[in-house]
Amino acid sequence: MLEIKNLTVELSSPENPFYILRRVSINLKKGCILGLAGESGSGKSVLAKTVMGLNSPPVKTLSGEIILNGKPLETESDFKAARGKKISMIFQNPQASLNPVMTIGAQLTETIRLGRKISGAKAAEKAAELLSSVEIDRPAERLKAYPHQLSGGMNQRVMIALALASDPEILIADEPTTALDVTIQAQIIKLIMKLNRERRLTTLFISHDLSLLMRICPEIAVLYCGELMEITSGSDLREDRLLHPYTKALKSCIPEIGVKTALTTIKGSIGRNDASADSRCIFAERCPRAEKICFESKPAFNGRYACHRPLIKTGEEKI
Repeated sequence: MLEIKNLTVELSSPENPFYILRRVSINLKKGCILGLAGESGSGKSVLAKTVMGLNSPPVKTLSGEIILNGKPLETESDFKAARGKKISMIFQNPQASLNPVMTIGAQLTETIRLGRKISGAKAAEKAAELLSSVEIDRPAERLKAYPHQLSGGMNQRVMIALALASDPEILIADEPTTALDVTIQAQIIKLIMKLNRERRLTTLFISHDLSLLMRICPEIAVLYCGELMEITSGSDLREDRLLHPYTKALKSCIPEIGVKTALTTIKGSIGRNDASADSRCIFAERCPRAEKICFESKPAFNGRYACHRPLIKTGEEKI
């Protein structure tokens, strides 16, 4: 349904430009939830904004294709036609994304009228239906409220309603639970999964939380410093059947309930993906399995992983 092929995005700078994304290729299948994982700074949100056509200078797309239902999105008019109507996005912070001086109803009806070309009365009726569909009680009353009068969880539900206003085929959820407490997080996750089932809503779920993604995503793509490291499954993550050392290390950072062990970290910090990374593995400096070849040759992504020294498939080898 949505195919991203060899996408390269650069942060332009007269002194030292670098890649935010480099030759990233992933596919979203109709009706499925694809997880996108990685540390902060790995390029997850930029990937989402690139698909939506929301990047602006100094961020620019250098190469690659974004293909929606068999048709490439190339021009601003292509992205504008797809944005909202075909692809919608839930942003990380609902408090920052909603207009504080407009009521929830005004923001919803404006979005509905732009996407559906219907009258104000019908838009208001549809807005109440949308609030009800995202499990907000007393929807007619909530339409009169301002964002500051609602809780963080309620505002996130409003953001989901806004994303659904034009009946999109694809939903991009960019860290939709980051700003919420654990109980509300669970409710939002449950709601997104319900919408995926009932509407067959193709979903790209972005998160740094592998423990969350392994529970809800049949397939997970792992980014590091703008490059695709591995595409795995939720079951492989749960059962530790991983091939890339970065995915293994990222999972090892998740503390286990009831297990008293020292908190594991990945040594060093995420770097810059620039011309100096042309001939080496981008993860080599932090990888405990790195050998000479890792610093002298960039591994190609073979459809499953990009690594010269992958872990054995059983996941029994420890790093």
